[in-house]
Amino acid sequence: MSMNIEGGGAPKRRTKRVSKSIVEAAGGIADDEIVVRTHSGKGSALSSYLAGGVPSADVTTFLRQLIMLLEAGTPILKSLKTLSERGKRAAARALVADIAMYVEAGNPLWQAFDRHPRYFDSVFVNLIKASEASGTLVTVLRRSVDYRTSREMLSKRVKGAMIYPILLVSACFGVVLLLAYFVVPQFKELFEKANLEIPQVTQNFLAASEAFTLYWWVPLVILFALYIVYRFWFLRSPVRRLLADRIRIRIPIVGPILHKNAIVEMSRTLALLLRSGVSMMAALDLTRNAIHNLAVAQVLQQVRDNIEGGGGLEAPLRASSPVIPDVVTDMLVTGEDSGRVDIVCEQIADIYEEEVEIAVSTIGEAIQPIFTVIVGGIVMLLFVALFLPMVSMIQQLQGG
Repeated sequence: MSMNIEGGGAPKRRTKRVSKSIVEAAGGIADDEIVVRTHSGKGSALSSYLAGGVPSADVTTFLRQLIMLLEAGTPILKSLKTLSERGKRAAARALVADIAMYVEAGNPLWQAFDRHPRYFDSVFVNLIKASEASGTLVTVLRRSVDYRTSREMLSKRVKGAMIYPILLVSACFGVVLLLAYFVVPQFKELFEKANLEIPQVTQNFLAASEAFTLYWWVPLVILFALYIVYRFWFLRSPVRRLLADRIRIRIPIVGPILHKNAIVEMSRTLALLLRSGVSMMAALDLTRNAIHNLAVAQVLQQVRDNIEGGGGLEAPLRASSPVIPDVVTDMLVTGEDSGRVDIVCEQIADIYEEEVEIAVSTIGEAIQPIFTVIVGGIVMLLFVALFLPMVSMIQQLQGG
């Protein structure tokens, strides 16, 4: 079997030989060539033009409507032409129109989808290719849309959980900035008029507050510069990105959520492919290129190499701990022994997705004590640095 790998932003494809072919999916597939893209792959000129123009929700809606029309007995080409006129956004209609035009020219549906890798990943394309050969297009489409919806919903929950700490940090920064601009100068002016001997702690606090009002933008510039370096230089190297992904899943509080989300992504993708009749070798190839965490993707590559050499799942999975938790390894080994890896992967995905949802819903409770301590420290500092001299001044006035 040959595997087309499109990556590095280049339009050309390279062919790599692998030892086993993709098996018949739900009845058979004539062509044993699978398409695997990296995340930076490019598609047709129209796909580049539409980049960022079609929301993922619109693509999912299009696929659901396509399923309804096909179930009603409408031919594929007519269904595509009908849907090309129904989209709310011009970009979505243009995308469907391009797919319809390509199918009308005599090409298979999977090739029409493959022209737009931004919206249809290699897992989806290969499933459609197998289903067209086996006559199970509607069934596989429905299964793929459910998988796509589940993945999108979980991704939104995880991103929402990441936003909460950022909002808290921004709120604390804003409060400190307001205090430094409007509150502290009033105390400083009051101390100067009263001609009091200001304690050293208060002097240091007033100096720090004045410096913060002048250079508050410096931390923001540094953070922005670090983000640019991280996004456009650090992640460009596979080795550095692998390191970043390994560190990311170990970040306190947030790291476990990202880790479990990567396990869900891996397990559900494997389950979808194996249930559709894809061989283990091809499923590992496709899953490795579909998931976003390179630490997990590296483990899948090691598993694939071990199976190709005549081994099993257990040895590389055990060696990959803690990237792949031991309990996940135990379940996968049990599934391999019983010939039910697809069912076990689905169970793992359901369990970890529930844990992600619980962790996301309780992240506020986990972070709240940290910010309570921070706010308490700020209040204590204000009391010591500003209010104690005020009390001293009032006592002096009463004594006079």
